[in-house]
Amino acid sequence: MFIYIGNELVVESNRIIAILDYALTESSRRLNEVIDKHVQLEKVYGSETDAKAIIITMDAIYYSPFSTITLKNRDEIYETF
Repeated sequence: MFIYIGNELVVESNRIIAILDYALTESSRRLNEVIDKHVQLEKVYGSETDAKAIIITMDAIYYSPFSTITLKNRDEIYETF
């Protein structure tokens, strides 16, 4: 299944490791280290300016303008099809 995560991006749901609230970047040094490493590898996609969630996959990190709850609900909707 694929999930539309905003910013004209689609992610394969079975490749998602975590969907995190963007607010965690303010308090998690480890998360920022992971993001910085992916930035160096040019594996970060989406707009950080309007991000509400961070999707970590096996291959990359994505910023999403949708909340973590909205993304979770989208995954559940696609499972029913």
